[in-house]
Formats: sequence, C-alpha cells, structure tokens
Amino acid sequence: MSDDAKKSPGARSMEIDLGKQVLQAIFVIVVLAMMGLSLWPTVWVYDHFLPQVSARWQWVLLVLACILVFNYAYLVLLLFLRVIVPKPKEGFFPQTPGGRPSREVLLLMLNVLLTKLRFTPPWNQLLAAHLVRLPPLAGLYRSLFGPHMKTMTLGDTNHIIDPYLMYAGRNVQFGYDVGVTCHAFDNRGMRIKRVVVDDYAVIGGGSWLLPGVHVGHHAVVASCSMVKPDTEIPPYELWGGVPAKKIRDLPREE
Repeated sequence: MSDDAKKSPGARSMEIDLGKQVLQAIFVIVVLAMMGLSLWPTVWVYDHFLPQVSARWQWVLLVLACILVFNYAYLVLLLFLRVIVPKPKEGFFPQTPGGRPSREVLLLMLNVLLTKLRFTPPWNQLLAAHLVRLPPLAGLYRSLFGPHMKTMTLGDTNHIIDPYLMYAGRNVQFGYDVGVTCHAFDNRGMRIKRVVVDDYAVIGGGSWLLPGVHVGHHAVVASCSMVKPDTEIPPYELWGGVPAKKIRDLPREE
C-alpha cells in the first residue's frame, strides 16, 4: 500500500485545507502585485500634471484622472493574466491517489482566482465593474473572460462562477441573484461542463444552474429553483422547484 493510501481522512483534509490557504496566499500576492503595477502609471500622471494644478477644480480633475488611470491599468493587467493562464477542459477528472487535485482541477482553481480578481477587487464598486462593460474593454473582456452572451446584464447582480464556460443568447432575462456554476465536485473527483441558455429564456431570481444545463429558447425557470446537472429544458416550457421539474408548457408565439 502506498504512503498516500495509508493517510487518514484527517491528514487528507489537512492537505486540502493547506492547498486552500496556499491559493488564498497566491490571491493576496497577485492582488498586491497588480495594485503596485497599476499605481506606477497613476503616480506618473500625478507627478506629470501636479505642477500645473492650482485651483480646486483642477485638483478634483487630477484625482479623478488618477482614479481612472489606476482602474484601467488594473484591468489591462488582468487581461494579460487571462491570456497567459490556460482554461480547464470540460470533462470528469477523478481524484488522484491520496486525494491530490489533478492538473485540470488546479487550472480550475487558478481560473476561479482570476474570476475573483475580475469581480471582487477592493475598489470594485468604484469604476472597474462598469469600465469592463464599456468600450474599449467590453469586447475583450467578454471574449476572454466570459460570460459569452449577447445579453447585457445590469450590474454584477448574478453569481457566474465559471464565466468562461457560460453561454447565453439574445434577450435572456436573468433575475436578481441568479447563480451559474460550470463545475461540481465530490469525493470521486470534479466535473466541468458548460452551461447554455438560449434566446429569450427567463431565469428567475435566486435560481441556480448547475454544470451541463441547457435551457431552450423561450423557456422559463421559476424563481428560487435549482436545475440539476445535465438537465435539458426544452423550448417553451416552464420548470421550477428543487430540483427543477417541468410544470407546464408555455404558449408559442405566432
């Protein structure tokens, strides 16, 4: 019997907890590094224009310009990280002997950290959350980070944990606090699969879509529902509940 197999469940749990602590430490280090690099052009702008500032309104403009430069510098650096960090493949990835995560699981964890950097920087409510929805960054962020959708959402009111595997069509309505995850794990391993929502579908507030879910066009998921993995919701159907089941057919438009 290998040394990994002889380890007690408590020892394996400690390994998992240590791995999570390492990831949190990496997150803090990356955030500090990105803040430092973002401050570099910000300080240059401040030093360059400071001698020309005399009136109060000029001070206000200088401070606002520095805030804007800092946010844009951070977002450009984040795009660079998105390009160099690989995305995990779809599929099922069993646990390796001893409970150590596989390569795809580690990639998923790194991508989760990137998502946190995208959606939850300390200054997120200031400008960053809105600048990524405006030119020139909007197209780049949507294609590289996801979610891949033709629908404009109003603010970060939804929880899309794996946005690079989320696909949505036109005029999809997402209620407040909708959650989408494209990965799930248990003691056997981790499963990664995209979630697709077709045109004109409605996802009620507080609902969750799990890996492999496909919601057809003009379908409706009732509020506070949980759609199980690999569920196919056909077009023009109303589903709801925990887990979600078909409630009735919806009238088709002429």
